[in-house]
Amino acid sequence: MVSFLFCCMRIWRYFSFVGNYSGIPLDLSNLGWSTLVHVKNFDKSSRQRCIVAFVVLIFGALAGCQTAVVNSTSSTPIKPTTTTAPPTAVPTPQPVTLHQDDSIRLLWTQQPTLGAFLEEAGVTVLLTDQVFADNIQVPLGALNEWPLPQHVQIGQLFTITIQDDGQQMVKQTAAKTVGEALQEASVTLLAADHVEPALDSPIAADTIIRIRRSIPLTIQADGRIIQTRSSYTSPLDVLAEAGIALNDGDYTQPSSDTTLQPGSVIQVVRVTEDFRIEDQPIPYQTLWQASPDLDLDTQAVISAGQAGVLRRQYRIIYENGTAVGEELDSEWVEVEPVNEVIGYGTRITTHVVQTEQGPREYWRVVQMRVTSYTAASSGKPPDDPHYGITASGLPAGRGVVAIDRNIVPWRSEVFVPGYGVAIAGDTGGGVRGRWIDLGFPDDAYESWSGYVDVYYLTPIPAPEDINYLLPSILP
Repeated sequence: MVSFLFCCMRIWRYFSFVGNYSGIPLDLSNLGWSTLVHVKNFDKSSRQRCIVAFVVLIFGALAGCQTAVVNSTSSTPIKPTTTTAPPTAVPTPQPVTLHQDDSIRLLWTQQPTLGAFLEEAGVTVLLTDQVFADNIQVPLGALNEWPLPQHVQIGQLFTITIQDDGQQMVKQTAAKTVGEALQEASVTLLAADHVEPALDSPIAADTIIRIRRSIPLTIQADGRIIQTRSSYTSPLDVLAEAGIALNDGDYTQPSSDTTLQPGSVIQVVRVTEDFRIEDQPIPYQTLWQASPDLDLDTQAVISAGQAGVLRRQYRIIYENGTAVGEELDSEWVEVEPVNEVIGYGTRITTHVVQTEQGPREYWRVVQMRVTSYTAASSGKPPDDPHYGITASGLPAGRGVVAIDRNIVPWRSEVFVPGYGVAIAGDTGGGVRGRWIDLGFPDDAYESWSGYVDVYYLTPIPAPEDINYLLPSILP
């Protein structure tokens, strides 16, 4: 019976070792059919070894039991057998995490060294591979001497640098892409964070991964308030990322060259424009046209004038719907003015006027402002050699009047009722337009003022000496 129990103990130790060696823990609480059921979970080689061992040990146990029974029935006393040494302690299985290629496995092993563990796990290490034990690179020639670690990483590892908002870390990784490397480094990303190179970019030697963290921002545009995050610090870049386009003239507050800070508010100012039309009249001009069909100093409208239209277009500037300015955009003549044409008479007809000298023939009569003067009032001192001499050389006095030579033909005769006939032989400094200044001697001065009719006496001057169009306004 003792032999049977000893054999059962050996069976239990053997199966425990085989199970741990295969990486599959066994429940050997009994050695009945359940043991055979667990055997089916082994790999083929282990399963064959376990079945053979199981059969051999069972028969050995039965033989030991039979011997014990026979000896118990014999009358010969049982001789004490020699005590055997206790079995050697089996090492406790240790968990090891194995990273290889894209897989991560947790294996249990009783192997004392890294090389023995890899051989047990069926891992072939190539000369181009790098092996890291607990993040320490192990020379390939030292695998069999290296103590069993808790973490093993095998593959083509690359040294990468992660720059994260001013912080930098250097890591060894076997990750295939940037995203996998960041995940392996426990770097948490927000959707708005910017990573360069892109997350799906392949990892290569000395890859530098730059992370630009996003900041919270507020966008006010088109009547909406948008809470967002962005890794950009330029208002234009943030708007482009948010899909908000700026039209010609639109601008932002703050300005586009401002560096945004967390919590900044970007206001989009929509600049639109409208136009306002304003019409202003263009006065027409009056053209004078000589007409032999009209009497002298008479006028008639030959063709009426019409004012034109000057159209001005003003540009009105709006910011977010509010008018903020106005400027002249363009102007053009919408309607051309039509000039007025007035005919003035050139037909001269003579008439007769009664004078102190008797009837005289005249060809024109014009109303004028009248004043009077003497040689003393002419502004020259009596001792002046030209004192009392008029512009025509005639002596100043009654019968010589000062006129505007553009109004009265020079040195012609005129008749002023109440004064008499006189020669237009002087010009005064202030006599302009329809104005006549009557000459008097110093000792017989008469003061005149007001308006009088002045008759132009014949003969009729040459046409080029006649001003057919006299001013209509009296001085």
